[in-house]
Amino acid sequence: MVDISSHLENEYSLNKITPPTLALFCLLGMLALHWIVPLGFMSNWLLFISGVGLMVLGIVMAIGAEGQFRRRRTTVNHLGMPAKLVTDGWFKYSRNPMYLSFILMLIGAWLTLGSVSPLFGLAACFFLTERWYITSEEKRLMVTFGKQYESYRMRTRRWL
Repeated sequence: MVDISSHLENEYSLNKITPPTLALFCLLGMLALHWIVPLGFMSNWLLFISGVGLMVLGIVMAIGAEGQFRRRRTTVNHLGMPAKLVTDGWFKYSRNPMYLSFILMLIGAWLTLGSVSPLFGLAACFFLTERWYITSEEKRLMVTFGKQYESYRMRTRRWL
C-alpha cells in the first residue's frame, strides 16, 4: 500500500503554486512573448472570434466543474484529499475539466493575440499541469477510490 502522508509531503513542497496562478503566469508569459518577440503573425477575424469563443468556453467550463465539486462537497484544492469521486457533468468527458478549461482559455488567448510566439507559454502550462498536478492527483484518487477510480479512468480520457 502507498504511504499517502509521505507522498503528500513531497507533493506539497513541489507545487505550492495553485493551478489558476500557474495559468495566469503562463498567460502573462504569453503576452510578454507576443509583445517582445511576436513571431509569425497569423491574425484574422476568424482566429480572433474563435479565440474569444474558446476563452468563454474555458470560463464556463471552469465555473461549472468547480460548482460540481462544491455541490458534492469535495475539495477543489489541488493538494486536498477528495471526499467524493465526481464522474458526471463536465467530468463525463474529461477527467480534468478544470485544467482543460485553463488550457482552452490559453489557446483562446493565443489565437486572439495572433502570433506564434505565445504558443511557448501554452506549452509550458500544459507540461507543468501534467507534471505538477495531474499525475499526483491521479495517484491520490487511485489510493482513495481504488477500483471505482480505475473504472472511471478507463472510460474517460485525461484531457478530452
